[in-house]
Amino acid sequence: MKQNLLFILICVCGISSIHAQFVTLPAKGFSASPVKRAGLLGAATAGDSLYFGYSGNAITSGVGMGQPAEVSAAIRIPASLAGLYAGKTVSKIRIGLFENCTNVSVWIRDSLAGDDIVAQTVGDAGQGWTEATLSTPYTISSNDFYIGYTATGDAYQIGFSGNAASDGCWLWNSDDGWANYTGQNWGSLCIQAMIGLQGDEVLALRPESMPKSIQSAPGRDMAIRCMVGNYSSVEVTSVKVVCRIGNQAPVEQTISTSIASMKIDSIAIPIDAIASAGIYTLSVNIPEINGQPNPLDTISLNSEIQILEQSFPRKVVMEEGTATGCGECIGGEVSRAAMKEKYPDTFIGIAVHVDDPMAVEVYSDYLMYDFISFLSGSVIDRKLDLIGDPYYVEDYYQSEIGRTPLAGIQLTGGFADTDKKAINLKTATTFGVSADSANFRLAYVLIENGITGYDQQNAYSGTVTDMSGYENKPRVITDMVFNDVARGIYSDPTGIESSLPASITAMTPIEHTFTIDLPDAVIDKDSLEVVVLLLNAVTGEIENADKIAVTDIYNPTALVPPLTDAAKVYVSNRNVCIESNVTETIDIYSVSGMKMYSATKTPGTLTISSDRFPQGIRIVKGSSGWVKKLSF
Repeated sequence: MKQNLLFILICVCGISSIHAQFVTLPAKGFSASPVKRAGLLGAATAGDSLYFGYSGNAITSGVGMGQPAEVSAAIRIPASLAGLYAGKTVSKIRIGLFENCTNVSVWIRDSLAGDDIVAQTVGDAGQGWTEATLSTPYTISSNDFYIGYTATGDAYQIGFSGNAASDGCWLWNSDDGWANYTGQNWGSLCIQAMIGLQGDEVLALRPESMPKSIQSAPGRDMAIRCMVGNYSSVEVTSVKVVCRIGNQAPVEQTISTSIASMKIDSIAIPIDAIASAGIYTLSVNIPEINGQPNPLDTISLNSEIQILEQSFPRKVVMEEGTATGCGECIGGEVSRAAMKEKYPDTFIGIAVHVDDPMAVEVYSDYLMYDFISFLSGSVIDRKLDLIGDPYYVEDYYQSEIGRTPLAGIQLTGGFADTDKKAINLKTATTFGVSADSANFRLAYVLIENGITGYDQQNAYSGTVTDMSGYENKPRVITDMVFNDVARGIYSDPTGIESSLPASITAMTPIEHTFTIDLPDAVIDKDSLEVVVLLLNAVTGEIENADKIAVTDIYNPTALVPPLTDAAKVYVSNRNVCIESNVTETIDIYSVSGMKMYSATKTPGTLTISSDRFPQGIRIVKGSSGWVKKLSF
């Protein structure tokens, strides 16, 4: 996996004090909001050229193998952008290094695994920016190409700055080859190419990003911030935007702005009020800039508009990557404990261990690959603009707790029997809106508290930092107590498919039952909790959550009327037989709580082959009000 390559993020201010290393971490996620202004490069140079790239001019962080090594780094110029400059030439390449390097060369390739089309030896290069003039300029075609460098450094030679761009972070090392590390949120590589314009004016604006979802109330005007990149050789002063909401007719509007050449900035797009509560799709594209056609007009951004009139309680979830070998992860333990004490009813902390004896690999791989790139790092409600160090968690909690949840969610459950080998769960989800094509899922996380028996590294030992007493503990803590430890996520980090229906009706509870078979890793069955996550499968974000302590015996079918004389359910010759004297809908659920069968039956006997249910059957429900627990 990419996260195992040992690339390490460090901050420009060094690590002379414990919290110095946290200074730049928020810039890798928490402060990267849609209104953040982040330069692509400098402005176009005076005269007849501009510098192309994805980074800012300040080298704000370094990445490397943590030891002497040769690495390569590259940015990709996709065909959609290369075509803007087709026929023009690249005569110089600038690279920003975080530390002094040797054996430096710059190059241009049409594929990362291919040969150099042009290359220039630099030799030794110092920390900061180095500019190399190509002995043979490169003529740009309308195809993809890569601009990069190869260098040998002591530990963290690769310079980054600005926002993470999808084409701005390709890295190579001898063990793993090439990979795109955009998801690590380090920023973009400090690589820039000087393009000669040959007297031509280039005009192009690309939509870069906008929030995955926005919320409002019926009848209220809105505005959404959209980040755009000006790949023009001139300032952009006006932008024509086309917005499409659902199947409605597109709406055009022209927005005045001021975006310098080769800069990323934001524009505020007004959205007219929507009268009815619901979930609406939004797409945005930009057909014109400065009154002229935009060659990037086919690129669209998509979002989800949630118009809500109902209010539900919200719980904010922090998923934190941690490990026994990570000394700084003590800070995450302290932050979670403080938040639980201060906000016991609205904050949920989950410690996702990475590469240690408490790790759940499917969970840690998902978290590290999709959200965080460092330990101790965390993500709030799985939002890409809320990724950072848990030291700052209260600030980000406050930014999230005020948002209106799309739905309320209530979890009940307990042990299946006195053996405590399984946990029965039932979730009731109530949406505040109706929808015919909703895409939501539930995921369950099993948590254990009070775990002991593992040594924990402690980076705060002997410091003057107030770290809840950990500053007075040794560098290796042998009596550490681990809390909020994820023991499993069911059945997938992205949620259980079909756990919620596509058709939802406002203010009508939707029930889902599920059973967790306890993993062997669990030490103390009396110290377990379960979290249910309501996941938006479109945005990937957590819409709401709930948590319970697992204490008593719980039978979810006991909360509904038992089998009545109106129906008889039994197994005969490996067939499920259902007898009733009424017309009703029959639903059959698997042992994992997933609905496997639904049909309307008339009076008489309905016979269904058990071969249709390879997972087994937990319950059979009739719409007339009966429930039968069944096993075979």
